[in-house]
Amino acid sequence: MRVYILLFNAGTDNEGIHSLQANGRNTVLMFEDEDDALRFGLMLEAQDFPSPTVEAIEEEDVTEFCQGAGLDCKLVPTGTLVT
Repeated sequence: MRVYILLFNAGTDNEGIHSLQANGRNTVLMFEDEDDALRFGLMLEAQDFPSPTVEAIEEEDVTEFCQGAGLDCKLVPTGTLVT
């Protein structure tokens, strides 16, 4: 399944994936819906984060990346408001 993630400095040597920290763990959000990911990115910008890029990627690829990097990942269902 294709999901949408937020990247900072996409396509550069300094590319990074957005994650949230809670309870000492970093979690990458995988949005089911592109518009939800875009809205979350705009919310981050409003909080003075750099402008993220929304990238479509296979859920399995994100899960494998997170496992290798010691990150958690969470699927955000369509219509879920993340704050």
